[in-house]
Amino acid sequence: MHQRFQSYMEQLPELYEQLISKQLLPVKAAGLDEIPAIYVFYEEGRAVHVGRTRNLKGRIQGHRNKNHYSASFAFKRARKRGGYEKASYKPEGSRSDLANGVLKEIFLDEIEKVKGMQLRYLKVKDPILQYLLELYSAMELGTELDEFNTH
Repeated sequence: MHQRFQSYMEQLPELYEQLISKQLLPVKAAGLDEIPAIYVFYEEGRAVHVGRTRNLKGRIQGHRNKNHYSASFAFKRARKRGGYEKASYKPEGSRSDLANGVLKEIFLDEIEKVKGMQLRYLKVKDPILQYLLELYSAMELGTELDEFNTH
C-alpha cells in the first residue's frame, strides 16, 4: 500500500471517533464557522447524511434554502418520496422541472425536515482526508452511499 494512503487510512478511526463524539447541534444553529469540515445530519437520533465541505457555514445554509441545487440532500429525499429517483437528461423530469413542478411541495417539505435535524461536524482541512473520512463515516453510520454514485 502506498505509504501516504496508509497514513490517511490510519487516521480514519480516530477522526471518526472525534466526529461522533461532538455535541449535537440544531441544523438551524447560527454561528457555524466558515471552515472545511465533515458533517453528519441526524433525524430523530439516527444518522441520515454525511457530507463534506470547504465552508461549513455556507454549506449548512445551502441545505436549508429553497434552491434545488444547493439543497441537494432535501431534493434527493424529495425525488425518492416522489418516485423520481432516476436522473433525467431531458428537460422533462430534469432537476429544475421536478423542483418547480411535481415535486415542489415535497421538496419544500423536505427542506423543513432538514431544518429540524441536528448535526455534528469536525474540522478537516485536507481534501483527500475529507473524502476518505466521508466514505468511512457513511459506512460506519450506515447512511446511504448514493453520494458516491456517478451519473
